Parts: sequence; structure tokens; C-alpha cells
Amino acid sequence: MKPVKNLITIDGPSGVGKGTLAFSLAEKLGWNVLDSGLIYRLVGYITLEEELKTSNEITRFVNNSEIELLTNFKKRICEIKINNKLIGDELRNEEVASKASELAKNPKIRKEIVQIQRKAYDEDIGLIADGRDMGTVIFPEAILKVFLQASPEIRAKRRAKQLKEKGMNVIMHDLLELIKQRDEEDTKRKFSPLKQAEEALTIDTTNLSIKEVENKVLEHFERL
Repeated sequence: MKPVKNLITIDGPSGVGKGTLAFSLAEKLGWNVLDSGLIYRLVGYITLEEELKTSNEITRFVNNSEIELLTNFKKRICEIKINNKLIGDELRNEEVASKASELAKNPKIRKEIVQIQRKAYDEDIGLIADGRDMGTVIFPEAILKVFLQASPEIRAKRRAKQLKEKGMNVIMHDLLELIKQRDEEDTKRKFSPLKQAEEALTIDTTNLSIKEVENKVLEHFERL
């Protein structure tokens, strides 16, 4: 498979800095960003909003919809237009997240989501794809595959800071256990488990700033 020069994947567990790095690199390179998890949330949102009950109903609705993935550099988030309706914040609540996790276990729905994710790549612009199986499953042709990791403890601290900034109460012990549980589920799941691509550039972000991580990635990219 011939590597695609303007395609970089960033994989890893939650809290390692994938999203921050994706936007930082995209701004430098002038590329788009794919927040792959947002596509699962989109399907979760659609299922709840349209009161869809079966995987056939869900896939039919998705196939008959016009979906556009957008990179909002001002807000530093990805947004989605579905049938000309812009949705962003609606995808970022716990009910949608819970439904997305449930649907992600359905192989038929996962197959549809993969097609949406692959359509995010525009060869004229370039793409930074952020997720858990971007380099191994969705974009194996990427010129550079990055795998970020960090200790569960530092990831829990980062997540706690985000939640506190939103005015939410945090119990560190519970948050740490949730992160460890999610890691186990992601690495052991049957479909597209979280794992490092063989040729991936692996970076431990535990003691690194986002700038230091960015520099490591760009230095490696420029040598390709």
C-alpha cells in the first residue's frame, strides 16, 4: 500500500492529548481534523433524536442523510452538519456518549461509521485523524502513524482539571478507576481494539508539554 503523504493518524487512550495535538498539527500544516469519536456520538445523537430502534433503521437513516464534517479552528473542536443542520455541543453530553458506546459494539453500525470516517479525508487538503483505531483500521495508508500514551494517574489529573473547569465535582479515585476500566475495554474489545500500529511513532506524554510532543511529531514527519 502506497503511503498517503498528507495524512497523519494519532491513536491512544483517553487523556493522552490526542485532540490537542491534532489541532496543533492541523493549524501548522493547514489540514483538517477528524475527531473520530464524534462520528459515534453523531450516530448516538441521531438514534436518540429520531427514536430509532434497530440497526437497520439507524443505518438506513445515516445512508439517506447528507453528512459534512467540519473543523472549527476558532473553537478548536470538530463539528458536523447533517442535512444542513449544524450540531456540535449537542454531541457532547453524557446521554449521547452512553448511546454511542452502546452502538459502537454493533458491527453493522461500526461498518457504516468507518465509511463516514474515511470520507473525512480530502486529498487536496490533508487530514489529522484522532482516535483509537485510525492507524490500524481506518487509515492504514497514512504516511505517519502516531501513538500517544501516558500513565493513568496523569491522565486522570488532566481529565479532572477539564471537569473542574466545567464546574463539575470530581472524585479522583473513581475517575482513575473509570480510566483503567476504559483502557481494558478498549484493548480487549472484539472490533478494532486499541493497539499500536507496528510502524507507529510512540510518544509518552506523561512529562511532556504539547509543544514538545508537537515538535517530536513534526521532526519525524519532515524526515519522511
